[in-house]
Formats: sequence, C-alpha cells, structure tokens
Amino acid sequence: MEKITLKLVSIHLKDCPQAVPLAAASLKAQLDSVPSITNGIDVSFNDYYIDDAEDFISEDLYRNIPDMIGFSTYLWNRHIVLEICRIIKEKFPAVKLFAGGAEATALPLKLLDCAPFDFVIKGEGEIVLTEVMSRLLNGDTLEDIPGVFLKGAKLNSERDQQPVMDLNSLPSPYLTGAMDPCRYSGLLWELSRGCHFKCGFCFESRGVAGVRQFSLERIRKELELFEEKKVNQVFVLDPTFNSDMKRAKKILRMICKTAPLIHFTFEIRVELIDRELAELFASLTCSLQIGLQSAVREVLANVNRTIDTVKYAEKISLLNAAGAVFGLDLIYGLPGDTIDGFKESLNYALRLQPNHLDIFPLAILPGTALYDHAEAFSLNCLKEAPYTLISSPGFSESGMAQAACLKDACEIFYNRGGATGWMFMALETLNRNPADFISDFAAYLSTCEQPLKLTKGEITVMQTSFVKEQFVRNNKKKLFPVMEDIIKVHGALNRSLYAGPRVMAESTNYNGETVFVISPGTISLSLKYDFNELMTVGELTFEEFLNHYHRKKTYLVIYNCGGAVKTLIIDHTLSRLLDSFTGIETLRQVCIKEDIKARRKIYEFLEFAVTEQMIHPI
Repeated sequence: MEKITLKLVSIHLKDCPQAVPLAAASLKAQLDSVPSITNGIDVSFNDYYIDDAEDFISEDLYRNIPDMIGFSTYLWNRHIVLEICRIIKEKFPAVKLFAGGAEATALPLKLLDCAPFDFVIKGEGEIVLTEVMSRLLNGDTLEDIPGVFLKGAKLNSERDQQPVMDLNSLPSPYLTGAMDPCRYSGLLWELSRGCHFKCGFCFESRGVAGVRQFSLERIRKELELFEEKKVNQVFVLDPTFNSDMKRAKKILRMICKTAPLIHFTFEIRVELIDRELAELFASLTCSLQIGLQSAVREVLANVNRTIDTVKYAEKISLLNAAGAVFGLDLIYGLPGDTIDGFKESLNYALRLQPNHLDIFPLAILPGTALYDHAEAFSLNCLKEAPYTLISSPGFSESGMAQAACLKDACEIFYNRGGATGWMFMALETLNRNPADFISDFAAYLSTCEQPLKLTKGEITVMQTSFVKEQFVRNNKKKLFPVMEDIIKVHGALNRSLYAGPRVMAESTNYNGETVFVISPGTISLSLKYDFNELMTVGELTFEEFLNHYHRKKTYLVIYNCGGAVKTLIIDHTLSRLLDSFTGIETLRQVCIKEDIKARRKIYEFLEFAVTEQMIHPI
C-alpha cells in the first residue's frame, strides 16, 4: 500500500544560524516513533525564508506535491503562510493543509477563517498530531480531538489538549536522526518547556504552570552528539535557563567537560545568579541574553514584573567581574511607559555596560495577558502581525517614532559599532548621560540615507567624526587624539572578531613570485600613541594620560587567528608590507615598489603571518 506523504513546512525569518526547523523535526521524530503511523505515512520537512516569494515556495512544493502539508505559523510568517495555502488549495484542492505554532495556538479560529486550512492545532503538537494521523489512517473523523480545530469550531478551554507533562516520553529529533545537525550552521536546543514567571507581554507562561524538564541524561547524549558532529553554535530555547540554579550549574559543567568549544546562547534572569554561576558562564564560550525590559518600577508592575535597580546592578556586576558576555533587552511602549521613562531605562541599561543592548517596540501578542487587557490600558496596536504598538496614553505616535530613532542609533553606535569598551570613557570625559549622547547621535545619523546598511568600517568612521564634534563642542579638543586612537583600535577589534578566522589551511611555501592578500579579519592601523600605553586609559583619565605620556607613532596589526582576536605591534616597514598585500602584485613587486630591502626579516615575518592566518597566498 502506498504511503501517505506529509510535508512539514518551516518559513524562517531569515537565513541565519537560528533558522532551524526544530518544531518540524520534533513532530517527525514523534510520528516516526509510532510503528502504525510510520508504516503508513512518510514524513519530511522543507525550509524556506520570508524573503522567498509565495510563488517560489508554492512552485517548489508543486514539484512533489504531498498528500498533506503542515505549516509552523508565527507572527513573522503568518501572511506568507496564508497566501501559500490559498495558492496550493486552489491548484490542489485534495491536499490537506493544517497549521500549528504560536499563531495557531493564540488565534486558532481566526487562522481557520483567514485561509483554507482543513484544521489547526493549538498548543504542543507532538501528541495531538499523532492522534490526528492515527485517525486519518483509520478513516476516522478528526472531531473531538482536544487541541484540534475544524471549520465551524468554537473555543472551549475544557477541550484544549493538556501539555506533555513527561517530556522524556518524546523522542529527541537529534538522537533519532530526524534532523541532521550537520545540515545547519547553528542549532536550537530545548532543555525544558514552560516558565515560572507570568510576564504580561510574553507568550511562554500561558497554559500549564511551572517548568517541565528534559532529563539530564538526554541532554548529555544530545550534547555528545553536537560535539561529535562539530556543531559551531547552539541557541538554548529555555525562556529562563537558570530558573533552577542547581540544575543550570550541572548543565554548564557538563558543557564545559563535553563541548567546551561550541558557542552557546542562553536566556537568563539576572536576579537568579550568584558568583559561582557567573563564573561558570564566563568559563564557557557563551553569551547571555537578559530581559531587563524597563527600569521603571511602575511600568514593570503593569506587566507583572518587579525590579530593585540597586540589587539588579549588583547582580550584573557579578557578570562583569567574571568577564561573562551578556546583552540586555529593553521594550519601549509598555503600559504606563513614556518617552522620558524609556530614556531613563536606556540610561540605566547602558550604565550596566552590557556587551550589546537590544531594543524592541512593544508587540501585543495574541495569547498573552497584555493582549487580554489591551483595552483596559488603552493600547492602540496593529490588529495583524506583528501586532506592534501604535500609541498609548503615555506614548504618542511621534513618541514611538522618536524611540525607534533611539533604537536604531543604539544599534548602530553601541552594538554594531562595538562601543562597549570605550563609550563610557567618552561619556565621563564629556560629562554626558548615555541617553542624551545617543539622542545626539540619532540626530547626527539622520543625514544618512540607509544607516542600518552601514558597514562596521563605515560606522567607525562615523563614530570618530561624531565624537570629535562632541569633544570640540565641550572644549575637550586637545583630548580627542587619544580618544580617536581608542575608537580606531576598538573598531578594528570589533571588525576582526566578526570577520572571523580564515580556516583554510595554506601552504607556507612561497617565493618572490607569490601573491599575498591579507585575511578578512586582519586590520593594519597607524596610531598616534603607543598601543600599550593607550590601554591604560580607563585606569587613567584622558588628562592624566596626557600628563604621563607623549605622542609616539605606533603601527599595530589586529587579526583573527582561529577565532581569537590578537594584536601585534610592528614597525613601519612591515606595516607598509601588509598594506600592499592586495592580492594583485607579487612579493617581489611589492618589495620593489615599497623599497623594502630587509628580505630576511620579511621572510621571517611572512612565515609568522601565514601561520597566524594574518595573510595567505593566492
């Protein structure tokens, strides 16, 4: 008997390491684990991106049209999913279409009304879809399955499915081979489901109370597989990884022992860390994302959150002291928030000196407590995805636009510009607060046509020009040359880190006819001051630095070797040599052009530079 074909479709926000069809793979792993289903149904999944046109995705599915198609539906892909369903149903009316995911869970009936779905699944899909497929194979109706909505259905909380309480009863999509880790540049990893907290803007905490956990044994086996498959990065999906601090420490020690070179990203609550946990995070190759959201108590109270700003800062200081990499999140437009309140939160967040600060407009997501109480708070938002706030009593449309400009300015200057290591030197010297400084940069940025498309090198140039203007305006012009060198160094460190290493092994056999090119992460700099002396700024004020040190032209090369960013002070001859490696002229031609005669010294440097992945022959 010919099998029924089921294709599970994921349409990701963009092509990035987080574009992993974990939901589809988990459904496949569950269906494949049931013999009566796997004997009758062939399950596969397809990946697309929202930049792909509806026609492209539809035509791709036409090529081998399955009997059933299921869509993982979220706010970012809702529109394109609905359009694809209309196109497919018109051409292939016999194909059964269904949807799951956050949008299906929040608004199942609305989704049914908007597109020709045969049914919609609300909540966790593994067990429900198993029941659906069993009934279809037996020729039975899908009515009365908890969590399944058909045309004409009505909401009834008593008919909702219950979440899977024993997560270990679900097969692992990785360990079963349902998804090949080598196929993706990064992986999503579930260690638990649910959240102890009840934040009004968040979808995670709705439904079953508390946190359900996968066993440490399963986690260990998956981790060993990731290491075996040489996975580069893993994004942990737990909304609060450290909700159980004892368990979190066990997992971090497990990672340190089993997969110390994989980069992990965790979402944590900073209130739930201690010094030991901070040091464990710092001992790994990982980054932390921390939801601050606002620093205004009254605003947070409206979304069922609290903050003690003094204690919060003390906890953050543990991360900074340990050297852990972390970012903070802010939301503007929360109930009770104002543009002045947002600036207060911006000042607080930046003074904590996170490695990056991510800022979002409020999205009033269906299925959240805030969605249920939007009218009580007089929140005016988009009625369709992405459901962002238009205005509120405290935040006018113009206020939202102003906050959006601050968001973009912070993203460019602080995040992409890698200003973490030096911005507070400038602020202390200028006696400015972060929000006003970022506001001035937002105004400065307004002359740029497409600021979010600036390269990191272009951002460094813009930062330098802007900060110079600020120093001149505040009668600090004589201090700026020191600041300029510091901006130049940190900009190069940032560019080198994100350029990454050149991983291809290269031959060290070369001669005068060899053509060299510098690697993407290699930047050659000319500084006004000695690099090692510059590194004392921070311990010394700019004025103290100028009293201790004099100008001394220094040539510095910053480069990425195997993912580690390194610095090397070189002389003028080697600096000219590096700057001439454009991949056009041979080594002999470069030496003649630059009048470089110290060939022995040059060859020793070349051997070192090739080994360190600073340059490579072509």
